[in-house]
Amino acid sequence: MASDQANIAIVTDDPGWHGRQLTQSLEKRGYSPCFIRLQDCHFDLSSDRANIDIPGFDQLPKAAFVRGVPGGSLEQVIYYLDILHGLEHLGVPVFNNPRALERSVDKGMTSFLLKSKAISTPNSIYSSDLHYISNKIHEFIDRQKQVVIKPIFGSQGKGVQRITHKSDLIDYSLMHGVMYVQEYVDSGNSVGVDYRVFVVGNEIAASMKRTGETWITNVAQGGKVEAIKLDPSVEQMALDAVKITGLEYSGVDLIQDKHGKFWITEVNSVPAWKGLQQTTAVNLSDVIIEKFLAYSGLTMQFS
Repeated sequence: MASDQANIAIVTDDPGWHGRQLTQSLEKRGYSPCFIRLQDCHFDLSSDRANIDIPGFDQLPKAAFVRGVPGGSLEQVIYYLDILHGLEHLGVPVFNNPRALERSVDKGMTSFLLKSKAISTPNSIYSSDLHYISNKIHEFIDRQKQVVIKPIFGSQGKGVQRITHKSDLIDYSLMHGVMYVQEYVDSGNSVGVDYRVFVVGNEIAASMKRTGETWITNVAQGGKVEAIKLDPSVEQMALDAVKITGLEYSGVDLIQDKHGKFWITEVNSVPAWKGLQQTTAVNLSDVIIEKFLAYSGLTMQFS
């Protein structure tokens, strides 16, 4: 271990495979990471200086890597983001930065930003008015369009519902009072097929094609993966989408419709890369950590 050892916070509720990969990449560069949960962090404003208590750290970490922001009530989510904003205010680099997380963790805002810059993304509706949403869904169905309903803070295909008929039942309990509806993009395949472009900094680290067992392609839901090289124009579209959100690393999901056009369906702010790692010899954790250290102004000291 290098003598000039830095303490790094990895923000996650579930370290798992990704936590182990990040730990290995940091430790072989001479750094000592520690997993923290935002639920366990506290603002200590009881003295004459602002401070945030973080378990495992006697002093503030040199930098924080965000692998997840927990859900909860509005107050809880705001509090968790406040911790990240507070760390940044106290001089701790946060990666991805909290402002970019706020813009991209919310699928509705992501669609809004992409539409505002004329980047191809499916038609969508985002509202807290269930009557308004219901009418819009019926309008889609009347035009022979299917829709996909997604939790705005969801990931890995959890809670996603596909609506093909007006009579289809919708589980509103998964939406927590706000609904995000996206027009279904028909790829022309009997099962779901889409693409993940993994962007680190302003460069594409790897890309893959995902084929689902059903219409859902997420690896966590049984999707199969293979390496793929996409057209430069499609890669540029992914890069532009990440730039709009302000993310330093991201997984951009795209679907190619049956006419050959690509559509960006999601820009993930805390993307998983376990499935993608199966398709490339490049150590993606190393690529991410090198960008993280450069972003944080830390040297890469190999032990």
